[in-house]
Amino acid sequence: MKNALCAALALLATAQTPAVSAEPRQWNVGLAATADQSPFVGGDTQIGVKPVIIKENGFDIVGPAWSFSATPAREFYIGAGLDEWDHERGDSAVLQDMAKLDRAINLRVGGAWKLANGTVSADLAQDVAAHEGAQAKLRYTHHPDTPLNLRPYAELQWLSADLTDYYVGVDAAEAKADRPAYQADDSLALKVGVKMEKPLSRRLTLVGSVSANSYGSAIADSPIIDSSTVWGGYAGAAYRW
Repeated sequence: MKNALCAALALLATAQTPAVSAEPRQWNVGLAATADQSPFVGGDTQIGVKPVIIKENGFDIVGPAWSFSATPAREFYIGAGLDEWDHERGDSAVLQDMAKLDRAINLRVGGAWKLANGTVSADLAQDVAAHEGAQAKLRYTHHPDTPLNLRPYAELQWLSADLTDYYVGVDAAEAKADRPAYQADDSLALKVGVKMEKPLSRRLTLVGSVSANSYGSAIADSPIIDSSTVWGGYAGAAYRW
């Protein structure tokens, strides 16, 4: 799985980009404040900031990505980004004696397609910095005609055993009376949420999102997991330069 994904990423990186009409490049970027519930025992809600990049082609691709093949109806891309998992375990005092986790960096390849009332995307990612695990995501985003430009979505995730065991596994050296050793298998997860992109002017756009992610039993049964469903969200603004 790992070798096949790395080979696919290498091939796509050398793919020729089809000619497109020259248009002035504009950047629609900004910042958002984030709040994410930690699933770990004793973990605190994590508050932070993240960059916002609004792509106005309508494909709803999540995270930094470069298109190597695009038409008005579909787009294929490669990208890179940080893993969504809380590698600090919510700064839990209860889990501070466990081995420290590194921040995962994912290389991604995927595609997105426009439907009559929304978009569907498929994304395959491989970590190259921490656990070397893989994950796959299949997302549908609905595009209703609403005053706030709300976009509800549902995303099915597959997480490899290398990924899940890295975050929620307990090695024998970390085991205690109330924290038995645990080895996690691969798992499914379901994420649902709604995004908002509300233009206030030609240049300024308000952005926001709220989501819930529910993990399968391979994650939920870990002795260091307190909640199998976690909430998250962000709010901010983007400016078109």
